[in-house]
Amino acid sequence: TTDTNQSKQRKKMSGSDVPSHNLFVYGSILEPAAAAVILDRPADTVPALLHGYHKYKLKGRPYPCIVPFESAKVNGKVITGVSDAELNKFDVIEGNEYERVTVEVVRMDNSEKMKVETYVWVNKDDPSMYGEWDYEEWRMIHADKFVEMFREVLEWNKNPNGKTREDIVKSLKKKMSSSDQSSSHNVFVYGSFQEPAVVGLILECTPVIVSAQLHGFHRYRLKGRLHPCIAPLETGVIDGKVLTGLTDAQLESLDMIEGDEYMRKTVEVLLTDTSDNMQVEAFIWANKDDPDMYGEWDFEEWKRLHMEKFIEASEKFIEWKKNPDGRSREEFAKFVEEDPPFGGKKMATSEQSPSYNVFVYGSFQEPAVVSLILEFAPVIVSAQLHGFHLYRLKGRLHPCIAPFESGLVNGKVLTGLTEAQLKNLDMIQGAEYVRKTVEVVLTETSEKMEVEALIWANKDDPDMYGEWDFEEWKRLHMDKFIEASKKFIEWKKNPDGKTREEFEKFVHEDPPVANGGNERTGANSILKGVCFLGRYNRSRERTMILLKERTMTSSNQSPSHNVFVYGSFQEPSVVNLILECDPVTISAQLQGYHLYRLKGRLHPCISPSENGLINGKILTGLTDAQLENLDMIEGDEYVRKTVEVVLTETSEKMQVETFVWANKDDPHLYGEWDFEEWKKVHMEKFIEASKKFIEWKKNPEGRSREEFVKFVEEDLTAA
Repeated sequence: TTDTNQSKQRKKMSGSDVPSHNLFVYGSILEPAAAAVILDRPADTVPALLHGYHKYKLKGRPYPCIVPFESAKVNGKVITGVSDAELNKFDVIEGNEYERVTVEVVRMDNSEKMKVETYVWVNKDDPSMYGEWDYEEWRMIHADKFVEMFREVLEWNKNPNGKTREDIVKSLKKKMSSSDQSSSHNVFVYGSFQEPAVVGLILECTPVIVSAQLHGFHRYRLKGRLHPCIAPLETGVIDGKVLTGLTDAQLESLDMIEGDEYMRKTVEVLLTDTSDNMQVEAFIWANKDDPDMYGEWDFEEWKRLHMEKFIEASEKFIEWKKNPDGRSREEFAKFVEEDPPFGGKKMATSEQSPSYNVFVYGSFQEPAVVSLILEFAPVIVSAQLHGFHLYRLKGRLHPCIAPFESGLVNGKVLTGLTEAQLKNLDMIQGAEYVRKTVEVVLTETSEKMEVEALIWANKDDPDMYGEWDFEEWKRLHMDKFIEASKKFIEWKKNPDGKTREEFEKFVHEDPPVANGGNERTGANSILKGVCFLGRYNRSRERTMILLKERTMTSSNQSPSHNVFVYGSFQEPSVVNLILECDPVTISAQLQGYHLYRLKGRLHPCISPSENGLINGKILTGLTDAQLENLDMIEGDEYVRKTVEVVLTETSEKMQVETFVWANKDDPHLYGEWDFEEWKKVHMEKFIEASKKFIEWKKNPEGRSREEFVKFVEEDLTAA
C-alpha cells in the first residue's frame, strides 16, 4: 500500500521527479491539512529547532514571520523530500514579503544538524512585528480558512485570468477578517465572547483577536445565570481577549445581546504579548453593588458545561435579529432563558429554600454530576479542607476522605441545599460515609466557613491508599458516573420495590456502566470497579503489591501477560475497544529503542536504537485471549518480544512483552512519532478502525485479515 501511494505521489509531481529540498516551516504550514493542499499529498515531516531567529506576530495579520534574533529559537518542522515543482508552490504561497534562505536546524528526534530552506521576513525592522505567534490559537481560529485560501491561491497560479497575486490575496482577506468592513472599534471581552465559535456567530465573521489583561476589575459569577459580569475591584486582574477592528454594526450587535444590565465603557488594557497599553471598550455590570455577584467565573468550566447552549442561543439571536417577528429584545431574552437547553428556572436558587452548605471533593465537584443528583445547579464555591487526606479506594472509582494531621483536600462547597437535596447526597453515598460538620477555608476570600462533609466511616480501612486524582477521573470515568447518576434519579423516582442495595448491585452489573459488562472482576463498574492505576503518588511497595495482585493467576481469568504499549494503545478508549475491558495501566520507559513514524501510515513502530528512550504504558494482567487480540491487530509486520522496562514511578525494572517492527532496516522509518499530535489529528479515526476490527473479528464473513486491513487502511487514508 505504501509503495503504491508513493508511486501516485511521484506521478503527481511536475518538474523534477526526484525530491531534492528540505523545507523548515513554523507557521500556518505546520497545519497538516495546509501542507497537504500545497503538496497535493501528505507531508513527511520531522520536528526541528531553528536557533538565532524569533517568530513574531504581525499586526493586522493572522500569520507569523521570522527574523534573525541572536538569543531566540523557533520550534517547527522540516518537510522532507520536496521537489522543485512543489517548492515553487511554496514560493507562490509565501509571496514577495518573504525571502527563501538556507539555514541550519537541529532535528529534535536525534539532535542531528541539517541544512534546510525556510522563509524569512524581508523587512527585519518592520514595526508591525510584535510578541510571539501562537500556533494553537491560530489553529483554533483560522486553520480552515487558510486551507481554503491556499487552495484558491494555487488555483489562481494555474489560471491567473488577468488577476495579480495582490488582487487575489486582497479578495481573500475580505473573507477572512473585518479589516475592510469600515472597522473602528476594539472591544475587550472576558466571558463567552472569548470563544471564537460564539463571537463568530454574533458578529458573522471571525475578527482578529489579541490576548489582554484588564487591571482594577474582577470577573464575578452571577447567581442563577451562566454568564459572568465585571465590576471595579482595586486589586483585581482579568484575563481576556480584544476583538479588533469591529464595525459600528458589529458593535451594535454586542450592545443588543448584552442589554441594559451592562454599560459599555472605555478602559485601558495591557496586551499580553507586547505589554503595550491599549484603549478599548468593555461591557461592565451596571449595578456594581449587585448582591447576586459572587466568587469568580471560570471560562474553562463554562466551555465544558455550557458552550453548546450558548452557541444555540447565539444562533437564535441571529435568527431573531434578522426577523424579530414583533418580539422585543426582552421577550426574546425571556424566550431563550425558558428554552429547555438553558434549563429555565432550574438555574435559579431563590425558590429552593436553601439551608445547607456541603463540602464535596470527588465526582460531586463535577457540575454535570451534581446537577443530575440535586436536579438543579447550585451555587458552587472553591474551598480547602485542612486536616484530611483524599484517598483512592482499592477496586473503586470514587474516593474518600479521612483525618490526616498534615493533609489538605481541595474541593467545592455546594451552597444553599434543601433537606431533600441533602438527603439525595446521603442516599447515594450510603452507610460507608458519615456526614459531619467541618470547617473549610474559602479559596477566593480566605474566609472560614462551617459546612457539612461526607467522611469515610472506617478511618483505618486498609483499602485506602495513594491520592485520588480528579482530572484523571474526569478523563476516564466521568461519562460512566453521569450514566449511573441518571439511573439513580430514575430509581429514586420509581424504586419499583428495589432497595438501595439492590439498586447498587444493578448499577454495578449494568454493561454500559461496567465497561462493556466484562467479567474481569465481580464488580467492574462505576462504584466498585477496577480503577486505572494512573499518575498519582504512591509508595514503591504499594505499586509492586498492586501490580502483583493484578498479575496473579485467578480461577476465573488466569491473567499472565504484561504488555508495554507505545502508540495508539496508550489511549484508553482505543485499548478498551480492542481488549473489551479496562486493564490496569502503569507508566514505564523502554531504553535502547526509538519510536519512529512510518511513511504513509498513521501508526508508529519501535526499533532498536542504542541511545533511544520511549515513554509508554504497561497493560497489566492480560489473558491469553486478549494477547491474541493484540497479536491479530498488529499483524506480521511486528514481532512480539520480551523486553525490560523501568517503571516510571518506582524505578523498578520489569520483564514485559512488546511489539517491535520486524524490519529494523525498513527505509520507511523516519523522525519521531508524536502521541499528542496523533490524539489531536487521528484518534477518532483509530477508534472507528478499532470498532471495525471488533466487528470483523466477531464476524469475518470470509474476509482474511489482509483484506480487512486493506479495507480499514483505505478508510483511514481517505479520511
